[in-house]
Amino acid sequence: MTASHTDQWTTLEITVPHELADAVNDFCIDQGSGGVVIDDSDARVVRVTAYFPSHRRQAVESRLRELLAALAETFPDLPAAELVVSQLPHQDWATAWQSRFRPIEVGKHLMVTPPWIEPRSEHRTPIVIEPAEAFGTGTHETTQGCLELLEEAAEELTRTGTRFSVLDLGCGSGILAIAAKKLGAFRVTGVDNDPAAIRSARRNAALNNLEIDLDLRNQTLTECSEPTDLVVANLDPLTLLANRKLIAALFTRFLILSGVPLDQWDQVKEMYRSDRSALRREITRSEWGCGLFEKVK
Repeated sequence: MTASHTDQWTTLEITVPHELADAVNDFCIDQGSGGVVIDDSDARVVRVTAYFPSHRRQAVESRLRELLAALAETFPDLPAAELVVSQLPHQDWATAWQSRFRPIEVGKHLMVTPPWIEPRSEHRTPIVIEPAEAFGTGTHETTQGCLELLEEAAEELTRTGTRFSVLDLGCGSGILAIAAKKLGAFRVTGVDNDPAAIRSARRNAALNNLEIDLDLRNQTLTECSEPTDLVVANLDPLTLLANRKLIAALFTRFLILSGVPLDQWDQVKEMYRSDRSALRREITRSEWGCGLFEKVK
């Protein structure tokens, strides 16, 4: 979407329970938002801020209210969503949107940053991600958990002198694949069944000067068959459980699982423990669980 500096923009700020954030985010993207910011730093709620040209305010706001009403009817036990609508007159919308992003320090050595900010850190490796895409920008707890566990696994493999490969299942923006390469993997493959996600991942790879170093493929999980030292699967619980045997067969040293709400995490981790896999470390924060598994010889 192209906008001039004189265009007027409407800000829709939607505060919702964590369980409904993806649905609201997807709606804003589908409606052609000029930018969406996700703030899930609050353990209780997620704040979704979306920017739209002001001439579309009435139509988008009406559809959004219909969506929120439908979600409230479907999930009556969840807190009601809150919507605040405001104008950005005589203001550069891109500046207002970009000003909400800051570099995020993750783990011991990583930093996720948007491309317009030059991070000032001699001790952290930058991972440049374009946050205009709705495929993972490093702010979500599941992504941050994956990055922390990926760093730990990469350090262990490097310490033991292993030349390791990484497979990122459902790679989205490519953030985990990019991190894996920067953490020392000699071969990194990222797969996603959404062609838009692969296009996003390739753009982000280019921002990190890794466009020729990552093998990014538009394919399904079931098309993966080559064993890999380290597999990252930031997927939903249903997909993880339905494909447990396949995923367990894909990794030879380490497996990182994420994308699992806490109320389902125990079930997922116990199922994977039963496949010659030991849980080396788990991270549970507010609503989400993730874990680093190690293959048992």
